[in-house]
This record gives sequence, structure tokens and C-alpha cells, in this order.
Amino acid sequence: MTTIPSGFEAFSGLLTILMLFVAGLLFGVGAKKAVTSAFLIVAGILLAGVLGLSIPLLSVNYVFSHAVAIFLSQAQHLGPIFYSFPIFWTVGFAVGIWKG
Repeated sequence: MTTIPSGFEAFSGLLTILMLFVAGLLFGVGAKKAVTSAFLIVAGILLAGVLGLSIPLLSVNYVFSHAVAIFLSQAQHLGPIFYSFPIFWTVGFAVGIWKG
């Protein structure tokens, strides 16, 4: 339970919306950077495979199937709450990906 100073109580709804937007914005920027990094990792593994190099016990199929398993596990764990994220967080996320 958080408390805010009495002078800001009238603005608590606006502050909550603003914080949700900023959280979404930061998460969007981070997600864009993570997707770029993941793409470069996969590209590096593919290039190494073309050159005949390999990482022991690691292949593109293994990485892909493991990533899909993690995604499905998290989606199952989150359930319907995944679809109930606040709209301002979603807008912040979109802006973070777009401008990040």
C-alpha cells in the first residue's frame, strides 16, 4: 500500500495513469532492444552454422523450441490477465518501441 502526500491526493488518478505510461514506455524501449539482441544472436548462430562452426549441444532448432516453450509457459501462467493490461501502459509500450 502506497501513500502519497496530501497535496497530491487530488491527482492520484492522473499520477497513476502517468506512471503506467512511463512504465510501458520504458518496457517498450527495453523490449525493442531485446528483440534486436535476440535477432542478432540468432543471426550469429546461423552464420556460424553456415561457416561450419557450432556450439556444442546448441542448435537453432533447440533455441527456437526452447524459446517457444518458455513463451507458452508464461502465457499459460499469466492467463486472462495478459489481456487486461491498462490502455495507457499499452500506449506507452507502443511509443517506447516506436521511438526506442
